[in-house]
Amino acid sequence: MKSPHHNIAILGGGLAGLSTLYHLQRAGKLAGKSVVLVDPEGRKTAHDRSWSFWEAEPGPFEDLVYHRWPLVTVHDQKRNLDCDISPYIYKLIRSVDFYTHVNNVIDEIDGLERIIAKAEDVRAVGEEVHFSAGGADYTADLAFSSLPLHLRPRQIKEPYLDQHFRGWFIETEEDTFDPGRAALMDFRTPQHGEARFFYVMPFSKRRALVEIAIFSNHHLKTSEYDNLLKTYIYNHWTQGNYAITHTEGGNIPMTSYPFPVRDHNLIYIGMRGGATRPSTGYTFLALQRQLLRLAASFPNLTDIAPWPTKHVLYDATLLRILQNGDLPADSLFVDMFASNPPDRVLAFLNGETSFTDELRFMSTTDIGLFGRRFVSEAIRRYI
Repeated sequence: MKSPHHNIAILGGGLAGLSTLYHLQRAGKLAGKSVVLVDPEGRKTAHDRSWSFWEAEPGPFEDLVYHRWPLVTVHDQKRNLDCDISPYIYKLIRSVDFYTHVNNVIDEIDGLERIIAKAEDVRAVGEEVHFSAGGADYTADLAFSSLPLHLRPRQIKEPYLDQHFRGWFIETEEDTFDPGRAALMDFRTPQHGEARFFYVMPFSKRRALVEIAIFSNHHLKTSEYDNLLKTYIYNHWTQGNYAITHTEGGNIPMTSYPFPVRDHNLIYIGMRGGATRPSTGYTFLALQRQLLRLAASFPNLTDIAPWPTKHVLYDATLLRILQNGDLPADSLFVDMFASNPPDRVLAFLNGETSFTDELRFMSTTDIGLFGRRFVSEAIRRYI
């Protein structure tokens, strides 16, 4: 019996897979095509994560933005920087709103089949992609896969740090927060030889997301993250009562490893395809820019790399410095904002700077250290 065949398969139904279908459908590229979406969790509806990013212009999901902040703060033990990030706006989208909106659009795809199972044994075979799901075999002319590639840091030559995080959505009994100002990076916590910082996203004077992020390959127990959050809130925000209304957590691999973007007709997307910015862990904005480009040019898929090569090298340099402990993370990141206009820093981290802007940015760093690390990372990558 011949395996069921589809024109397009989406393997993994998270942010990357759903966004791919959404943009292709909005671009009118799926008419007359049979499409299958494979994910073990089925139709996603929960508030299981939040995505934050900054952009200067309204993006494709502007109507879904839950809150916006025109101002951010950056802190270490000695400095408290208040930054107007114009023309950028810092934004947050909740997964529950994203899933609802995107599912409504992809439900309009004629012939869409959803398979509630994990895609396995995925491989490019000639002009097709073969995979199995739920005990059955399938083929597709083209597949987009966000299935994770599990890297072992000691087996790759590129720098690698996990960004592990845990956040509390809290509601205080007294006015505590400024809903127009987010704490982007707050390093006022013992670093323990790692990069440890909090970020705070207020939605009102009494409601906020408070989250700790740690760049290291040593993960903590849930109770340890919670103790750090409790201490930070007590020391810097309120000593009064508050309720924890929701929690979230996870891990984002931060590495300049050259994730392959395709194997013949098998296209890798999301973290699996290198859409995560290696030096920050941010994924949402770069992924949407990449997929908008992909949908506009489809079926021509020649320009699908999520980041320019030079920015991957910049990030490899920064990650190596952090991994080696060449500079304390709190000094490194706060120095960036102290020595540059905030919009230049955010443009650099978004991969939106010109070469002139990059030279100006680099002139504010330790040129000798960054230069040596940049050259060594370029040699590792190309030799």
